[in-house]
Amino acid sequence: MIRPHHQISLFGLLVAAACGGGVPRGELPPPAPALAAGDTACLIAAGRPASRDTVTIALTDPVDPAHAPLPRNVAERFVFAQLYETLIRVDCQGRVLPALARSWEQGPEGRWTVTLRSDARFWDGAPVTARDMLAAWRARDSSLARAVMVPDDRVLSIDPSGLSFQRFADPALAVTKSAPGGGWPIGTGHYWTTGSAGGAEALWASPVPGTGLPALKVTVAPASEARDAVDANADLLLTSDPAALDYGRTRSEYQDVPLGWDHTYVLLAPDGSSLELSALRLESLPQAVHVEARPAQADDGGFWLTDLKRCGLAAEAASPRAPPRRRIVYQQADRDARDLAARLVGLAALGRGAVVAGLAPAALETAFRSGGEAAYVLRVRRRTVDPCAAARELPAWVARGSITPLIDTRTHALVRRGLPRLSVDWDGAVRLVPR
Repeated sequence: MIRPHHQISLFGLLVAAACGGGVPRGELPPPAPALAAGDTACLIAAGRPASRDTVTIALTDPVDPAHAPLPRNVAERFVFAQLYETLIRVDCQGRVLPALARSWEQGPEGRWTVTLRSDARFWDGAPVTARDMLAAWRARDSSLARAVMVPDDRVLSIDPSGLSFQRFADPALAVTKSAPGGGWPIGTGHYWTTGSAGGAEALWASPVPGTGLPALKVTVAPASEARDAVDANADLLLTSDPAALDYGRTRSEYQDVPLGWDHTYVLLAPDGSSLELSALRLESLPQAVHVEARPAQADDGGFWLTDLKRCGLAAEAASPRAPPRRRIVYQQADRDARDLAARLVGLAALGRGAVVAGLAPAALETAFRSGGEAAYVLRVRRRTVDPCAAARELPAWVARGSITPLIDTRTHALVRRGLPRLSVDWDGAVRLVPR
């Protein structure tokens, strides 16, 4: 069952990792590496941290503090990456790096022993303890929390059974605590904020003392206005809008950096939907959308959503029910899902007489859980930190139905030359790097 706050739009919540799909292996990565100062493998800007007092960020999705620390779109992925920390990080090359954890090793009886940084602090100055980590995890994943013991304020002892260590890079497991009076959860990242975002109002994020980072001014505008951010001389624009990117490339002060194929649109159809897969013609689908796209491609480890049996989630016996409605549904705010659904109907993927329907997030969640529609076009993360945990969020009917990846899409970073150091993580999150 999908939790109420995991709306379907929202398969982005089944967050990704560079480590690829498959059953969690319970293996411990090598000891925390000390990256050389000249390591630029995941950098998209390499200026000095103190090269400017403020960096202006332009985003084209809304940012909602109520979602923190788990991002539901590209804009939240950027903002939350600055504000909140996980136990570890996984960079763009799949290397496991320290975050709140200082080090890790195989402990007694095969358990993982993880030692936290002694200087880890919440925004309010309180030290981050192992009990704080456990409390944050318990609120979001009680089964994971049951595998954790706290022998010391700075030490976690973890039973690795059925776990991937990379799971601890999942933004859902970032450590936070409630703020007095509500608002932004208090985090431990290199930035803190109490502001808001959306509309014409900018979100200001202040650097934690000692990081040597500039302040951030984050503006949010519709994707149709992304080109205006270039005219306004934004320092960093995250967008998928081709017109804004084409315009930015004409400006010598900007560099266009593709951030990798991070989302896949999939067609999910319950058993009995009479889906004609031979009619899909996947090679024609990228032309149906307004962003850079390609026919869906699997990584070396495959696409996690198409191999649920690897997680032991065998299809359950179908219970008698009415035939599904002859329509393809999608989240109404997602224009690319809309256009894909319309193209599929035009290709007669459900035969003649099928229709499309855009649903609000809550209605789509209900419809998806019920499996009462002929098919669903959804945007999902291409990879997951823990494929089996992600699969367990799905309704039981998915294992009986058909799962067809349609297209892959990606975001670009339009970066003003000379910016302070910017790196890219496993999930495509861009973050400023402290000195």
